[in-house]
Amino acid sequence: MLKKGEKRFEIYIPAIIAITSFIYSLISCNYIVQFDFIKEIIPFIETLLGFTLAALTLLLSNNRIEEKTRNYPMEREIRGKTITMFQFLVVLYSYLIICETILCILYYIATLFPTSVNAIIADIGNSFFIWGVFHVLFSTLRTASNMYHITIRK
Repeated sequence: MLKKGEKRFEIYIPAIIAITSFIYSLISCNYIVQFDFIKEIIPFIETLLGFTLAALTLLLSNNRIEEKTRNYPMEREIRGKTITMFQFLVVLYSYLIICETILCILYYIATLFPTSVNAIIADIGNSFFIWGVFHVLFSTLRTASNMYHITIRK
């Protein structure tokens, strides 16, 4: 479903950031730097989850946006059927809600367990988490820009 530019922006750049943070923590032997970042970003992700839920609610309850987007077919398909912009936005916001919820749940589950894990294994897990955080942030940017272009389209 992602186009080439979207893959680059939402998957590859977050992967580069996560790998860079992993390499930095290995080289500097500062294994706590990733964990500190994750502790600082979690309140932001939680707030973003609330805003994403509000945006989906606004999308589903706003007749003006729905009218504009229901009649606007896209080149994208789901299960072989061409979808409208409205369906595309609902899928994007739903995807973001699921990803943000998973990140929050994983964080709180991880805090239940002691941190007596090997530092390198912890860094690998933290790197995947950092990839997820940046993936969500970049996906949110794309979704917000799509919504912006829809609302200003006449």
